[in-house]
Amino acid sequence: MLRRVGIAASVAAAGAATLQRRAAESHAAAPAPESLAAQRPPSVVRVAPLDDPPDVTLEYFALRGLGELPRLILELTGIPYDSVYHFGTGVYKPYAPFGQLPVLRDGPLLICESGAIARHLARKACIDGGDAADKARVDMFFELAKDLTSIKSGIHDPASADGKRLAAMLATAEANCGGAHFVGSSTTLADVAPGSLEPYPKLKAFVKKFAAQPAIAEYLHSDRRVPLTANEDGKQPHSGLPGYKFKEPLRPGTYATPWSPPGA
Repeated sequence: MLRRVGIAASVAAAGAATLQRRAAESHAAAPAPESLAAQRPPSVVRVAPLDDPPDVTLEYFALRGLGELPRLILELTGIPYDSVYHFGTGVYKPYAPFGQLPVLRDGPLLICESGAIARHLARKACIDGGDAADKARVDMFFELAKDLTSIKSGIHDPASADGKRLAAMLATAEANCGGAHFVGSSTTLADVAPGSLEPYPKLKAFVKKFAAQPAIAEYLHSDRRVPLTANEDGKQPHSGLPGYKFKEPLRPGTYATPWSPPGA
């Protein structure tokens, strides 16, 4: 009897594995998604040993947007993780705490809101500052970077209100960029968050040096880095869902492996 049960269990497991493999093959063979509106299930890229599922899973749309900073933190610090890319199906809404992305799973924790996720990862990786004073300064520059991102359209319209505010904020960041790090003598969240522009040589040099770090350089050329969309480059007004069309084709590895939420 036990033998028959064991055989049945083995057959069932083999059948499930076959179905899973066929689903993955079908998913990978489908045409590359051209925009965020593609009606296809989420996909996943694992940044961890294949036989050791990571505790951390970052879920976000197949965009850079609010998912890029957490990805950079994970890549820079070497935390193993699954990077999940959502398209237009909205499967995350029933379980996401606020019904939106990004969402970070860290063991039993389910965290939403991009700022909360970034700070959690910074604490986990010990890049949130060495003491109370450093932690406060890290938070200051993190908030400055968030403000810069919110008015990035000013890049292409310097005479606009956003353009003038952006110039003032970048001048502040430039004045505080005195070396390899914004705060202290080692990498912190403040170093991962900023961007740069041509008129700001210190920021430009800082970002170039940051991007040259082996872990970041590898990420920037990997299947985990998604291309920009028109809505994200700041060159035109936000145009809703139609504006989330990829400016370059997605790399096959980004969408080849299907993903389902735990318990689905």
